[in-house]
Amino acid sequence: MNNVKRYGFLIFILGIVLFLTSPFWVWQVKGKKDLDLMIVDKTVPDESYREHKGLMWLLNQQKYRQSDGSNYREDTDYIGYDPKEGKPTSVPESAEGYDAVYITDTYGVYEEDLDRENVSGSRSSKVYGGLEEEEIDSLKSMALNEGKTIIAEFNSMADPTDEKVRRKFYSLFNLEWSGWIGRYFPDMTSEEVPEWVRSNYKEQYGKDYAFKGGGFVLVDRSDRLMILNGDDITDKGAIFSTTKKGEGEFGEDMSVAYSYWFDIVEAINPAEVLAEYSMSLTDKGKDKLKGINLPTSFPAVIHQENRQFETYYFSGDFADQPDVPNLYQTSGLPTWRKWTGRSGPDEETAFYWKAYAPMMDTILERIHRQKDEPKAKAQKTEVEDGIKLAGKVGSDYVQINQDGKWKDITIKGVNMGIAKPGHFPGETAITKEEYLRWFKQIGAMNANSLRVYTIHPPEFYEAFYEYNRMAEKPLYLFHGVWVNEEIFLKTKDAFAKENTEEFQDEIKRTVDLIHGNADIPDRPGHASGQYKYDISPYVLGWVFGVEWDPEVVLSTNEKHKGMKDLKGEYLYTEEAQPFEVWISTMMDEAVSYETSTYKWQRPVSFTNWVTTDLLDHPYEPSEKEDMVSVDPNVIKATDQLYTGLFASYHIYPYYPDFLNYEPAYINYLDHRGEKNNYAGYLNDMKKHHTMPLVVAEFGVPGSRGLTHRNVDGLDQGHHSEKEQGEIDRRLFEDILAENLAGGMVFTWQDEWFKRTWNTMDYDDPDRRPFWSNAQTNEQQFGVLSFDPGKNRTDVLHVDGRREDWAFKGIEPAFEDGDHALYVSSDERYVYVRVDTDSVKDKDSYLLFDTIPDQGQSTIPGVDDVKTKGVDFVLHMNGDQSARLLVDSYYDSYYYHYGNLLEMIDKEPYAGKKDNGVYHPIRLTLNKELTIQGKTLPFESYETGKMQFGTANPGDEDYDSLTDISVSPEGDMTEIRIPWQLLNIKDPSLKDAMGDMWKAGIEGKKKIDAINIGLYETEGKESYAYPALKDGFMDPAAFYRYSWKEWEEPTFHERLKDSYYILQEAYGKGGK
Repeated sequence: MNNVKRYGFLIFILGIVLFLTSPFWVWQVKGKKDLDLMIVDKTVPDESYREHKGLMWLLNQQKYRQSDGSNYREDTDYIGYDPKEGKPTSVPESAEGYDAVYITDTYGVYEEDLDRENVSGSRSSKVYGGLEEEEIDSLKSMALNEGKTIIAEFNSMADPTDEKVRRKFYSLFNLEWSGWIGRYFPDMTSEEVPEWVRSNYKEQYGKDYAFKGGGFVLVDRSDRLMILNGDDITDKGAIFSTTKKGEGEFGEDMSVAYSYWFDIVEAINPAEVLAEYSMSLTDKGKDKLKGINLPTSFPAVIHQENRQFETYYFSGDFADQPDVPNLYQTSGLPTWRKWTGRSGPDEETAFYWKAYAPMMDTILERIHRQKDEPKAKAQKTEVEDGIKLAGKVGSDYVQINQDGKWKDITIKGVNMGIAKPGHFPGETAITKEEYLRWFKQIGAMNANSLRVYTIHPPEFYEAFYEYNRMAEKPLYLFHGVWVNEEIFLKTKDAFAKENTEEFQDEIKRTVDLIHGNADIPDRPGHASGQYKYDISPYVLGWVFGVEWDPEVVLSTNEKHKGMKDLKGEYLYTEEAQPFEVWISTMMDEAVSYETSTYKWQRPVSFTNWVTTDLLDHPYEPSEKEDMVSVDPNVIKATDQLYTGLFASYHIYPYYPDFLNYEPAYINYLDHRGEKNNYAGYLNDMKKHHTMPLVVAEFGVPGSRGLTHRNVDGLDQGHHSEKEQGEIDRRLFEDILAENLAGGMVFTWQDEWFKRTWNTMDYDDPDRRPFWSNAQTNEQQFGVLSFDPGKNRTDVLHVDGRREDWAFKGIEPAFEDGDHALYVSSDERYVYVRVDTDSVKDKDSYLLFDTIPDQGQSTIPGVDDVKTKGVDFVLHMNGDQSARLLVDSYYDSYYYHYGNLLEMIDKEPYAGKKDNGVYHPIRLTLNKELTIQGKTLPFESYETGKMQFGTANPGDEDYDSLTDISVSPEGDMTEIRIPWQLLNIKDPSLKDAMGDMWKAGIEGKKKIDAINIGLYETEGKESYAYPALKDGFMDPAAFYRYSWKEWEEPTFHERLKDSYYILQEAYGKGGK
């Protein structure tokens, strides 16, 4: 019995020992896993190895071993700076022998870091650091060509990395950095707050750093600070939390305070965000950030997964954990620390155990599991009689081959131009990284196709090739072949030798380059270079030519009257006019060349538009707009063309004019049961075509300026970005409802170089790309905006907030009690801010003297005040209405259409200086028209009327048409005025319209500044700047606002509201 008790006691003791030692022996018996991780850390100033120490501890604790069986050593198993030897090692060109790459930090090592006594956080010269271009190119190759997973975290791409390299980093990780970093400090007086924060704050704001308690320090790439403290914040700091997708991927809902440096990034595809930061702010703090257009929540973890590789980006110093346990040979330790550790903004280790360790456990297991899995297979191409087919046409739709069967698809596409701000199209300045980012955004918009009009630079084709290697769903390309319009218009004969030969050469160049087989020499105004990437499987169709000038078409037909029909190998015509024979011949030669040279075919079409459609329009007032037809129905495919033909038209709801007057169209009831001229026209077109009909261009601009009106309100211009999206969606729904083959919205990106007929005479055509004219609707058709400023916090948003003015350090023109005036400008607007005691019941007048030696000496509606030289007056009636008025002598609209063209009534006073009359600012919409014997009067609209609202895209009630915003307290007014409304022809060179009565409409005057005065009245009370002296405002005392000229405009990209509306429409509609 005693022996039994003794054995039982021993077993009990043994059980306790086994239980207490289980973390150690369980870890010992746990299986090892091979994983070769390339770790890059350039920020190793000492032998603490803190930037990658936490990662290596996890690798060893989870029993990941390198393929040679060795554990990870923090002092040797990384690439970067070696503090022992004082030498760096470089990222290799290939990841051969590695399963994945983890970049912990590339900030680098600085002179003061090597000084062991430096603890102040002051800045010093770089010894080594930053990501190099060769390294990012190698990382891209490791991902795309070797299929490696790449992980990176803050700071892997911010300063001191070069901007060009940074752009490539963005492209690889599918994100964009805002230029801002930040950190929550539980104690703003602690030594953890770097010295440069204190010194920069004093320099920026002109007062001492005196913050106490907790607070956020946010700093941009120019070292400008925004500090949130006191009643801006709560006491929770920055909260890291998983999204729904992140919860599914990591298997748990994580929420924990994060207490170290982070960067504020934006995911190109928001669906890839696995976790976010939320800054714990009060409403006051949130409003401060909104004032400079910074988010309060932003991505913390972004996971990109495509057919070739995966990337993870951690926007924080996640692996920076110097205080990990010395012992890692213990099972369950991370879990124990996760559940027992305290959590709070002052607990620096909490995030490591509660978020980073469990995340990395999942990610490392995923890499280990997938490292030997095969990569994506190439797309299979259908072959018929030895000819590869990129697609073909059915009775109503274009088709693609899926799983061996031809299936109809609805074209849900986007047109893309070849220019960006600061460049004309012929400069072909768009980079590969920009193209690739745009393709990703277009794919995320649920588009399946893209159209280009002409040859783009080689970077386009390389980016398109890479995108389709990565994308789960490919983008298909409709490639245009451009006609030299200058020769076309000059000869007025499509068959002219110089016209035809150039077009034939362009066809061959274009065919060669989509097969990656072209080396195009430099040609002024054209793309050139080596085209090495074969994108032919994804080119779904050809669209030859341009919007044909009807006079050239008619002239060609008359010069070659009686020409026989084409009988080509691939195309033939029946009862065709000579121009139709010509375009058919060009298309037949293109198909012949591609078939014989490359054994490929694809569906074929030519560009057409409403002006040369195949219908008769008796309600069209302009002879030129219904002069002649180019009929695709007369062109047929032989049995040697396996892909077929489709029709492609540019169709807009507002032009030509017959669309607004033809009874059959304006009374047509659409699928909604509503009258719809656009749907009526589409219905008519569909009935008259014998092939699939693609609307190759549709859409409206989200612009301030207006050019044409539509009977149903679908105008060419003066739409907010939201209205633009709603109308574009409506047009696309009409295309689907009328059973057309699909449509391609015009256009992807805004185009600063564009002109439009009712503003083109008032600017400098040689300088258009260098500034953004809000009055020219053609510049704002895009769903991607190019906003002025290097980034979104560089813009003054007219939203009734003062924070952006303070942040940018804009000094007041004057301060006088409650009154102050501030002025600024950018590439699109002049901004004015007026501080006062109360806006509501005041009549306020901003006076602008833009050019010397002319202008009015009165203020409209104010009889007892005199001045001199006033060219424009902005009259604001409280917070309800406002309009900009122009000195009648300086009114370009009146001078153009009244004096020169005599289309409006002449006024005897207009040609006299200081005549006492101001005019409303107007733009022309239509000259006098005669339709079916009825005369319609000349039409214009007042473009000087100003709209109140908020122009901050971060506001729920954002309205891009906003001109004026009043502060919530009612004591401040913000105004933005388009440059052209002030008769500025080119703000980049300070060129204004001159004295048009002497120099004509084309005349210009270089100015030094704009002089601004202010007058307010409320009942019997008034206020004036400069102060009145005997009822006179001295123009010499006006505030003189000047700005720097520029040759390189600053801009940044922003997806408009219309993008997201189209994203939904494309996601729901079609096959």
